[in-house]
Amino acid sequence: MSYEKVQEPVDVVIAFHRDRPEPMMFRWGKQYYQVQKVNLVHTEHIGREKIYFFSVSDAVNAYRLSFRTESLQWRLEEMRAL
Repeated sequence: MSYEKVQEPVDVVIAFHRDRPEPMMFRWGKQYYQVQKVNLVHTEHIGREKIYFFSVSDAVNAYRLSFRTESLQWRLEEMRAL
């Protein structure tokens, strides 16, 4: 299994299901990734900033996306081959 710590900005398309945001697709560099499953969602606080973490996957990889509430930025934190 391959693991990579990325920590780079990404653009994310989300949908709201049952009043909760759910990532549907994201763009990292020039490549688009279709999210097939949201595996886990959790939050952390760093100072006054709340960060949402979304563990998502497609057919070949698992990804950890973060959304920072103060800066309103999405990041790809890490990825792992399934």
